[in-house]
Amino acid sequence: MNREGGIAVADRGVVAPRRPDTGSVAWLRVSPASDGPGSRVALFESGADGTPICFRFASFKATGTDVPAGASYPLRAAIDALLDGGPERPVLMVAAAEELDRSAAAAVRVPVYRIPEHAAGSVMQAPSWAREPTAVAERTMRLLLTEARGLEPLCRVSAAAEAAFGDGRVRGMTTIPGFAVTVSLPLTETPPPDSGTPDLPERLRHILCPAPDLGGSPADGSGPLSWPAPLMPFQQEGVRALLDMEGLLLADDMGLGKTIQVIAALRIRRSRGALGRVLVVAPTSILDQWRREIARWAPELTAIVVRGSAAERAWKWRAAPDVTLTSYGVLRADAWRQEVRRAWDTVVADEAQRIKNRGVETSEAVKRLGRVRSWALTGTPVENREDELASVMEFVDHDGSVPLKRYAPGPALFARHRELQLRRRKSDVLEDLPDKLVTRRDIELSSGQRASYDRAERDGIVYLKALGGDVTIVHVLELITRLKQICNADPRTGDSSKLDDIAERLAALSGRGHKAVVFSQYVSATAGVGLASRRLAEFDPVVLTGDTPAPDRPALVDAFRTRPGHRALIVSLGVGGVGLNLQEASYVFHLDRWWNPAVEKQAEDRVHRIGQTVKVHVVKYMCVDTIEERIDRVLAKKQALFDQLIDDVTIDLSATLSREELLGLFGL
Repeated sequence: MNREGGIAVADRGVVAPRRPDTGSVAWLRVSPASDGPGSRVALFESGADGTPICFRFASFKATGTDVPAGASYPLRAAIDALLDGGPERPVLMVAAAEELDRSAAAAVRVPVYRIPEHAAGSVMQAPSWAREPTAVAERTMRLLLTEARGLEPLCRVSAAAEAAFGDGRVRGMTTIPGFAVTVSLPLTETPPPDSGTPDLPERLRHILCPAPDLGGSPADGSGPLSWPAPLMPFQQEGVRALLDMEGLLLADDMGLGKTIQVIAALRIRRSRGALGRVLVVAPTSILDQWRREIARWAPELTAIVVRGSAAERAWKWRAAPDVTLTSYGVLRADAWRQEVRRAWDTVVADEAQRIKNRGVETSEAVKRLGRVRSWALTGTPVENREDELASVMEFVDHDGSVPLKRYAPGPALFARHRELQLRRRKSDVLEDLPDKLVTRRDIELSSGQRASYDRAERDGIVYLKALGGDVTIVHVLELITRLKQICNADPRTGDSSKLDDIAERLAALSGRGHKAVVFSQYVSATAGVGLASRRLAEFDPVVLTGDTPAPDRPALVDAFRTRPGHRALIVSLGVGGVGLNLQEASYVFHLDRWWNPAVEKQAEDRVHRIGQTVKVHVVKYMCVDTIEERIDRVLAKKQALFDQLIDDVTIDLSATLSREELLGLFGL
């Protein structure tokens, strides 16, 4: 990490070979700070052929007076520091005209070529130098302008900046007067085995490196594309349907991988050179899940989440990555923007029941989007009335006609529905599924939870530091427990992202006759079984904890198994691991994670065991940018080590964490 003029600069990279008579290029993006006046600055240095050299980023906050993005100072100081932090001085800089005004660009130490934002994905015909370029700068720029994708790196830098500044470790950095500090994350570091989502350096590498020419790509994964896991046969069929059809309603049961099928189809289209702009509209709670799945299943694709203030959303809409992700609410608010109204290659409506009400502003905003392909994802295309299906079909069966095509309940709707819907129930694909399908559900804290969590972690770290040499493992474990309980629910308000998600999923599952078991290691009314039983009351749950008298337990379990009205069983994890037979349930939700994987597995096996007639789907929740995520990384490394030696780890991994590892969870 280089520190220049009060600006901490993160950088990493290697020098790339240069074409004769040209030099390296600095691609600059400037966006408003998300937490007040100031700017976030990202600089990607590449060869004239796009070969990556290094990526650096910094942020600063205005002090005294507001400093908008594009103003001269301290933005100029930040740019100078970024330029000085690389292995060599680039011969020119390319920047968006809307982000860097001419006077600020003229003061930069290298010639700056300013382009209108809308031209970032295409070739410019007229030069726009902020000042007279050098001969080598002019030659290099001329080369860029003659190549089909010569200016595309400017778009990729936007996606890289979004990934960098959205990373929890970067967001959590402390600030110094006037500037926000960022840190270097080594690109050579690899994620732990089976960790799922690549870490930030790996994601930046995929975003900034030009995508290779991958050639043909069969959906079964046998072609040149490699996949993090094999696509199951029914998923391969779904990918083929998406590739073949411009309009498709993918209505698979929950847990069958609708998101993965869409991402695989987009990746294959990209490898064939056929992918244009993609917009994914989804509920706010799953946008980051989409981004992580894209990073895992299609690392060549750039993705950016459009959210935040109006100013922040404006530059994200202009960024033009491969995949733009946004919520239904943001789309409704920003539907007037030119960048939104321009035609999209593919629009994906996830949880498409959100557009079931015809005439509602959100529904109409989605349907009015210009697009070639319309893919809708939902496990429940009809919740109450046939009109809901008609509204979803108006999005799927899009042909560009004006006024929009309208459907009414009746034979025409049902006939077209049969042509455009692909639906596989869990019972239809049992042979393809593993006996137990385990999914990790990454979820963001609610705003109230986040405020409570950040305050508790900050105060807890101050307390641990104050203890100095007297700090013990018990002190650290007490803080971990407090933070894990806040991840379950805000102690002040009861807000819970996890329980909101479980309730939504149970509503869909119970409508199709499924039952579920919810496990928590806590029994409290504010963070465990007690809270879950209140929040899930509409499913008439049966509750079982250590306080339940042993003679009463068989009758409670029998009631859950035999009475259709009891759609959920909420169990404390210790009780759930002993002496229960729950084959009637086909879904398991872990509200929180146990230190010992063997305890979780034992509890799950109360459901997944001899006598089970359907496959079991296990959902394990993990709150993003919290102690849960940090613990999981530590344990994943240890689990991988043990897996090399012992097939099924049964020891308590918490006992293997050293004092240093526990303190390291909080950077101590």
